[in-house]
Parts: sequence; structure tokens; C-alpha cells
Amino acid sequence: MSDIDQDSRSGDQYGIETVNLGMYEAGGEEGSGFHVFNLAADHYHRAEVLQRTGAIDVTCNLEKVVHGAMSADSDRYATLIVMQWFFQPKGSRRISEATIELLFGAGSSDGDIEVEKIAFLDTYSLMPTMQEETVTRGGDTTFGVGQLANFNLTGKWEKTVTTTTSDAITLSGGKHLVRNRPPNRIATWTLSENQTQRAGIPASLKVAVLVSRDDREKFFCTLSFTCKTDVKTAAESLFKKIPKDDPIIFQPNPYLKGTRPNKNVTYGDEDLGSVNLDDLCNVTFRTTITNGPKT
Repeated sequence: MSDIDQDSRSGDQYGIETVNLGMYEAGGEEGSGFHVFNLAADHYHRAEVLQRTGAIDVTCNLEKVVHGAMSADSDRYATLIVMQWFFQPKGSRRISEATIELLFGAGSSDGDIEVEKIAFLDTYSLMPTMQEETVTRGGDTTFGVGQLANFNLTGKWEKTVTTTTSDAITLSGGKHLVRNRPPNRIATWTLSENQTQRAGIPASLKVAVLVSRDDREKFFCTLSFTCKTDVKTAAESLFKKIPKDDPIIFQPNPYLKGTRPNKNVTYGDEDLGSVNLDDLCNVTFRTTITNGPKT
């Protein structure tokens, strides 16, 4: 299970409240969202990973799955997974930070599964900005002329300091252990807004992860999500703790399509270890329509 605390909240001086979600339904209010179930025990590669609606819509779709091997001469099976996330605040609402966590587990008790690679590993900066600030400080100074003098000289001093600060939206990706036991089975990504502009995080994020295994048995992915929103959004109880979404079930066997097969799943790539995951992914702050309908 995820180590994220799915029930805690905290605030800060900027009116931002942390809301930790384990992919929970929004509590049943009108328009608040719903729990995503697997249709059956053999509902493999569920396309609708997550849907949450309300003051902020959060959506995740399973865009691509490729089952194969790390390389032609490797004894490790592999699966490439691409997910598309959308974050859509309404009106003046915003998400200042969002963290995605994918926890992978083997289908059998003795199975071995490992997160080999993820897109956007390390920390990246997006849409950097520069801001210049000038501060002037001053005061009056009086000088006496001579020990017995009967007049003074008064002057005014000023000190001007100009500082230039840079900031940016940041995206950080990482691989982590579960309870400090190898191998890495958790993939995470964190999007943080530009702290100077405070305009929220990008509207969409496409991520990819490559996992390897020692068998061709089915395996599972459990999602967790943590976001920081404005206090007004959090006060509406947008995200309440209720039963979690079902894990995504991955089935590497090409002959077991299961219930409602996902058309975006392929099989047989024997060199997945050579794929550059960053080439498959992107971040979009906002999509602008430049050739809309004319009247």
C-alpha cells in the first residue's frame, strides 16, 4: 500500500491547504465525482484510471501499454506504461502542487517486479521567469563642525539595493523503495507552481514508466495522489475519504484479453530497455485555440 497519509490536511500562510488523496471519491456531493471500479476480475489495463469532478477536475487515462522484454538477451520481462493526466480547476480555483504515486505489485507472492525507468527522472524547470526588485533605504545624518561650533551640517543618505530573482514551474520525478526494501517499486512525479506568479500547475502531464519482472504473470498498480489547493476548494470537502479506486491490473499474456479489452495495448517488443521515456511524454501549461470558429 502507499505510504502517503491519505487523511491529513495542513495549511500555510499563503492560503494553501494540503489535501492528501488515495484516489478517493469526492463524498457524494452533486458533481463531485465517483469511484472507478474494475468491471470484473479480468478487467485488464483499465483505460479510465481515474476521474474526479468538482471545483477541480482530475483525470487520468491509460494511454499506452507495451508488454515485452528488457532486451533480446535479457531474462527480464518488461512493460512500458504511459499515462495522461489532466488537472482542470474551475474559475479562480487552482492546484499549487500535485504529487502522483504509482505503486507496483507482483501478482504472485514470490514474484519480483521493479521500476526500471521513469520519464522526467530528476528535477526540471518549466516556463522560467525573472523578477527585479529595487529597495531604497535612507535617513538624515547631522555633523557638528568643531568642538565649540554653533552650527551643524545636515545631510541625507540613501542606499539602493536591486535584486533579481528567478523562479519556474518545477517537475520532479523519482523511484523509491517500499519500506526500505529493494528493489524500487514506486514511481513518483511532483508538479509545483511558480512560487512568484502563483498561477497553478500545468493543465496536463503525460508520464511513462518501465517496469521489469521475472515472470509473465499479471501484476498490479495502485495509485495515490496528493495535491495542494486553495482553502476555498478544500473547505468544500472536494475530496473525502471513502473506498479507494480499484488497482489497475496488467496482463502480459496476449491470449488473455479479459473484459472490455483496451485497444492501446500491444505485445512482443523485445527491446523496451532501449526506449527513451522522455520522448514519449510532455507537459502542457495551457492549450490555446488559435483558429476557433468565426462569426
